[in-house]
Amino acid sequence: MDAYAEASSLIRQYGSAYLRIGNLPLALEYYAQAAAAVGGGQFSWTGRGNADQQRQRSLMLKQLLTEILLRDGGIYFLLGPRGSGEGELVRFLTDANARQQFLLEAARQCLEGGLYDKSIEIHKRIGAFSMALDTINKCLSESICALSRGRLDGDSLTAGLIHSANEIMETYKYSSEISPLERESVMEQQTVLRQLEAILSIHKLARSGQYLDALREVAKLPFLPLDPRAPEITSDVFQSLSPYVQACVPDILRIALTCMDNVSDTDGSLRALRAKIASFLANNLKRNWPRDLYEKVARSL
Repeated sequence: MDAYAEASSLIRQYGSAYLRIGNLPLALEYYAQAAAAVGGGQFSWTGRGNADQQRQRSLMLKQLLTEILLRDGGIYFLLGPRGSGEGELVRFLTDANARQQFLLEAARQCLEGGLYDKSIEIHKRIGAFSMALDTINKCLSESICALSRGRLDGDSLTAGLIHSANEIMETYKYSSEISPLERESVMEQQTVLRQLEAILSIHKLARSGQYLDALREVAKLPFLPLDPRAPEITSDVFQSLSPYVQACVPDILRIALTCMDNVSDTDGSLRALRAKIASFLANNLKRNWPRDLYEKVARSL
């Protein structure tokens, strides 16, 4: 380790100590000096360091800025109250494109680390609304599936996710600089969101004992061929669904079958719905869904 690296390591330790106690301003100042030290000290700030030193300074600075960004209050501190150009980050990344790339990478790291709330907020701040909605849809799908396994905090989780999604859609509505491609992606994610909301409502109806209402909603789902009054569809509609929606389908079918066990078939519509579910399952044997689902359908026919 050369003298520059040793000095940088020592300064960084002070920055880390301040970061641990939540003093983000002092942590930032020490981190900035640590990055400068590894980049050649005074020469780093004046741009007179060699190319390798400049590269090392840039890499360390981005790494340390990411550490601050991911701490509690870090997004507000570095990005400001809105957008991405009103906080401390602009001191070090003055170019808007450079900030965008840095924040996209930070959001990716959040996703990989399971820090979904921070990833969503960062994407929202930089106008990557479709990416924020994609993360919300992923989390919402997982939360809906967890409801079927009896997760106790599922209702609060799903409510929070839907609220976040609606906030993003509201921000998106008033955003002026949106590319046609981003608009298309947002609309796709919004469709997925509404499909997941429809699935969630069926879960809630079934759990509250409103079996007939739940079955009516199952039959009305526009993205699944389960309406007893509609003609048989031979095309693979399931394939066109988002993976997040696909993951919820087996539980919806299981819920429908359970609901049918608890209501009387007075007009033959339930028998027709069972036939629709059986046909849908037969067309999706390759999906490797839970075996008990197929057995439940077989017993109900």
